[in-house]
Amino acid sequence: MVMSTRTRGPAPSQADLQKRREEIHKRHQDALSKVEELVKTQDALGKALDSELSVFKQHEQTLHELEATQADDSMLASLMRRFTARRVILGRKSVAEGLLKQYELASLRLRQATAFSDELRLTALELQEQVDALHQQRVQSAGNQRLCAEGVLQIEEELEGLEGGEGNYTEGERARRVDQLTFELRNESLNMELFRVAEQLAVDSLNPSRALRDTVLELHEGMAGYVMNASGAVDNAGRRIQALGMAADAPMVVAELQESLSALGTAMEVTQTYVEQTQALLTEVLPDLSKRVKLEVEGRNLLLTDSVDKLTREKAKAQADRNLRVQAEAEVEKWMEEDEG
Repeated sequence: MVMSTRTRGPAPSQADLQKRREEIHKRHQDALSKVEELVKTQDALGKALDSELSVFKQHEQTLHELEATQADDSMLASLMRRFTARRVILGRKSVAEGLLKQYELASLRLRQATAFSDELRLTALELQEQVDALHQQRVQSAGNQRLCAEGVLQIEEELEGLEGGEGNYTEGERARRVDQLTFELRNESLNMELFRVAEQLAVDSLNPSRALRDTVLELHEGMAGYVMNASGAVDNAGRRIQALGMAADAPMVVAELQESLSALGTAMEVTQTYVEQTQALLTEVLPDLSKRVKLEVEGRNLLLTDSVDKLTREKAKAQADRNLRVQAEAEVEKWMEEDEG
């Protein structure tokens, strides 16, 4: 049997694995706390935005009532219009002032939302780096595990040859070489098991890491999409509001403003949906994530499956064969998935 020419990395100790496990758990706890904070901030910001846009609707109703008096074509309304015209113009100016103030408040809130959206994006990128690091640890550990398995089988092959009388050795030299290889076999088998545990640790940590990343990414996608839609509607209304303030008696300006304010209704609907989705994250997703992160401490036991004194040659060879078979099956499955894709 020809052993791989690749050089494997040093095997982690059990202390190393326990430290790695604790570090991963702490990162998950820190990320969970950060996600909880982000979700609560997003919830508060979404509700504030909904409240800000609702005020536009109130001003829109006032403007609608003013215009309704002008649209009345009865004889009495026509006679009274010359006396009410000034009141309507003043009313429009009052609405314009209220709308302008509200536009400034909504614009400020949207700037806060934009900054928060950027924060969500950066957090998602940081969490993705953690996910990628776990993937890398998994691949490295699996590769080192395979090299150990190949080494175990090579040592076992040489041992079988020595025990069968192969080689030009004196009795003492043969005994010494057998003893040396037996030690190497047990040591490499232990290394193989340590790499197996390291790989499993990375695998077990991937799901909660991905869930945290995806939660933040979902928050970012929702906030970014909302900000783009709402900003366009608010900015468009803002231009009409300023025009109303300068030409409060122009019917066309009033009509365009009413149209813009109506468009804000769509943004309000999006905001309400957005707030509902954030509430779902608070009441359903986060508690589940929190539970999964807490269970990590009580989860997989990182102790080796067998202590060194119980590791026989037969068991070491069986483990090596099994590890190589499992990895070969995983590679075949991966190739099949790529072909289907």
